Amino acid sequence: MFLVVMLVLSGCATPTDYRSWERGNPVYYVKGGDTLYSIAVANDLDWQRLARWNGIADPRHLKIGQRLRLSPPGAAGASHSTSRSAEASAPIKSASRSSAPATPAASPVAWKWPLRGKILHRFPEGAPAQKGMIIAAKIDASVQAAAPGRVVYSGDGLPGYGNLVIVKHNADWLSAYAYNKSLLVDEGDQVTRGQSIARVGPRDHRQPDRGGHLLFQIRRQGQPVDPERYLP
Repeated sequence: MFLVVMLVLSGCATPTDYRSWERGNPVYYVKGGDTLYSIAVANDLDWQRLARWNGIADPRHLKIGQRLRLSPPGAAGASHSTSRSAEASAPIKSASRSSAPATPAASPVAWKWPLRGKILHRFPEGAPAQKGMIIAAKIDASVQAAAPGRVVYSGDGLPGYGNLVIVKHNADWLSAYAYNKSLLVDEGDQVTRGQSIARVGPRDHRQPDRGGHLLFQIRRQGQPVDPERYLP
């Protein structure tokens, strides 16, 4: 994930900042195309906690410009002693820890590979920013749902992910499929294990002969985990 956003502290956050800080706590302003699930994935958060922190009863109902807190109410404010110029050039870090647990949690989900191909980068070796695995494949190859579930995001509004599909499998487990050339499902669709949900996109649009790749993530309670610990 190459999610690098400029942090601007102007003393008064506005909806055009999208991600900012208030009294040392991270906040986010909803923009067009956002869903609660995509915001949670971008910030390594559990969507249920995000909804609870913001009093959201229905995750499907967000308003453009709506302010969302990215930390629990009453969380201690972070210290910002660096200069304004340094802050403006620093990438925003996740509001929660993203390291995987030493012992993986058992998963009730019966996972399968979204496609077969050479693993270009493992989790988190080689490409820690992606927080998943990158698999090589032919451009236009079928990307398959790794488990049954409901599509909670299908679009290109999340910077660093390209065309992205997020599937919710149960209250705790999500899977994400990024860098696609095209998407074959819409938000709200129920998908089956092995169903085609997207087509693989090119590694480099300027050099299509290099082939394609897929970024695949498994997330438990918002936190990325090593997919290879769960795949057969």
